Amino acid sequence: SGILLRLLPHLPMCQQKVKSVEYNLYLTIQHYQFGLLYLSIGFHFLLQIAVSDDRGAYHIGNLLFVVWMSDTGALIFGRVMKSITTRRQQQQNQAESKHNNQKGFVLECLQSISPGKTMYGLFGAIITGPISAILYPMAFASSSNELSEVDNTLAQRAMLGFILAIAGIIGDLAESSVKRLSTKKDSGKLLPGHGGVVDRFDSLLSSAVVYYYWMSL
Repeated sequence: SGILLRLLPHLPMCQQKVKSVEYNLYLTIQHYQFGLLYLSIGFHFLLQIAVSDDRGAYHIGNLLFVVWMSDTGALIFGRVMKSITTRRQQQQNQAESKHNNQKGFVLECLQSISPGKTMYGLFGAIITGPISAILYPMAFASSSNELSEVDNTLAQRAMLGFILAIAGIIGDLAESSVKRLSTKKDSGKLLPGHGGVVDRFDSLLSSAVVYYYWMSL
């Protein structure tokens, strides 16, 4: 619920209130909430997954692989499709191009948080997540006979990948929201060109909570 509140300022009906004193106070509270709760709880669940049982390393590897492959899929798919769409628009007349550039509600919200976000990238993450979740256990199939205890069917793996992809997207948007509303390009200077350390963990921390409770089912 805290992450969802973090995204509320980017709804079209809220953006017109950015200059109000009450709204700025709300943003300040949300910044502290994000830093104190989101980061600490996220790393807490990462540690819980790691020490959950004797297969903690397998679970951490699975989580990392699915989340980071989803991020990669979103980046590649988004850029490729954006390039293709741009070339097509250049070949159309001005009226058609103006019509095609109309944004929907979801895209408008996404780009109010991070201007580089696209629907193609969103779909890329959602597609890559389930595929990655299916492929990762196969790498251990020849060396372990205990996979059925965690990954019973392809459908369950795909569902896990889908849920982790969605959770990762929400975590990424929440962290981007903090930067956007703070007028900062990066979350820190420790990793130049990567947006800061938090940018490398934003999707992972939100997905860790989901993965932990998935393991408990």
